[in-house]
Amino acid sequence: MAAQMPARSRPGLSHGWIGTGTLKTRGADFEFKGGFPTETSARELEEWLATNRAIEVYLAQMPAVSWFNVWKAIAGAGAAAPNQLVIWETLLDSQTLLLTGNTETVYALASFDLKRDGAVVIEAPPALLGGLSDMWQHSIMDIGPTGVDRGQGGKFLLLPPDHRGAIPPGCFVAKCTNYHMSLGVRGFLVDGRPDNAVSLMKTMKIYPLAQAANPPKMTFFDASGKEIDTLFSDTDAFFDDLAQLIDAEPPEVLLSHERFQLAAIGIEKGTSFTPDAARRKLLAEAARLGSAVARGKSFASSDPQRMVYRDRKWEWAFVGGSASWDSQGYINTDRRAGFAYVAIGMSPAMVEKVVGQGSQYLWTTRDASNAHLDGGKSYQLRLPANIPVKNFWSVVAYDAISRSILRNGQKFPTVSQYTSPVSNADGSIDVYFGPRAPQGREKNWIRTVEGKGWFPLLRFYGPLEPFFDQTWKPGDITGIK
Repeated sequence: MAAQMPARSRPGLSHGWIGTGTLKTRGADFEFKGGFPTETSARELEEWLATNRAIEVYLAQMPAVSWFNVWKAIAGAGAAAPNQLVIWETLLDSQTLLLTGNTETVYALASFDLKRDGAVVIEAPPALLGGLSDMWQHSIMDIGPTGVDRGQGGKFLLLPPDHRGAIPPGCFVAKCTNYHMSLGVRGFLVDGRPDNAVSLMKTMKIYPLAQAANPPKMTFFDASGKEIDTLFSDTDAFFDDLAQLIDAEPPEVLLSHERFQLAAIGIEKGTSFTPDAARRKLLAEAARLGSAVARGKSFASSDPQRMVYRDRKWEWAFVGGSASWDSQGYINTDRRAGFAYVAIGMSPAMVEKVVGQGSQYLWTTRDASNAHLDGGKSYQLRLPANIPVKNFWSVVAYDAISRSILRNGQKFPTVSQYTSPVSNADGSIDVYFGPRAPQGREKNWIRTVEGKGWFPLLRFYGPLEPFFDQTWKPGDITGIK
């Protein structure tokens, strides 16, 4: 018997080709005559394709543009010195716009330009937690108990992509693929105070390797209470930032298909990015649509692996358990964009299961009824007794619009191990959220703002085994009167 031909290859059957008529789509309609697009439709199809490519660029390059905005804000703060360390000496608060920073550890950030300064040395003391990363938020070296120094500190050497010189002994060395690099470290409170961490950070030294024999004096800038804006835009300015970064870095930092996507919307190394008014309008629309998609991935994801517990609304910050987003055998750019829209710092140390070391993060945007959290309503969160941490735990509230610490009139919108909340008779702790404090529970209350969406992050520093085996788990956030 002769083999049957596949249906689509049989002569005379329709292939669904476009002939003469109107192609109706979700976004627009396109006219064709004899298989040819009309002149108007051809232009509209080009715009449709450019818009979609710009949206994909927005989502794919968000980690880089986000971190580049942090880099610029830190590099430009205070004296704007190359050897500058920006420290939140009395802790981070709502004045600084920074994606989901916390109020229980002392933050310090520094920006490096290896094109300008060549190889850079960072001398760090023991007992700090953090790391070095490039603008695409790739971890270059982690610092701290789970880092290359195993918490002992040391000299960390960043080599630019074109470095050809000798490498001194006694350093933790990283050959970087791009020139803009960042340092971020955190220090723990001692007896509820930041002084010890700040003192440690001020022993750090940052200097070009070429000046190792006579390092320049360090500059420290206290960022606490300052209006420092590190956030990227949801406008066409996003693409201006991206073009500036791409032009400053080696082309090899991106894959070939990524360079094509960028070139298709006018962003190419060595080429001036000067979109005309029509293209500006298109890019502005793409940024708004891209941010809308990102908000969907962040705040209304349908990814089943985001859920921490079967019977709770808490979600993982790192969906899939990978800081490189490749747990499925490929880089899941949707998961990465969902994270990058609300957070910074994609270090493996923030994901790995290390009992009693590192950190773990849970978050949610929904209450027990699955409704998004409303700043005009009141809620309660119960944390069972014996919260499984070696170092500390905290609950911090964030603004759903800015994704930064909620500006609610409280200096620190947080309840934590350091704020001495009132415990229940069984050792559990109730955290309250709402416009008004429940009587007698003011120390357990975070004020929310009517008309503003908000969400909490529940942090575990030095998480213990009951966190990982889920024999301890937080309650849901429930509405109360």
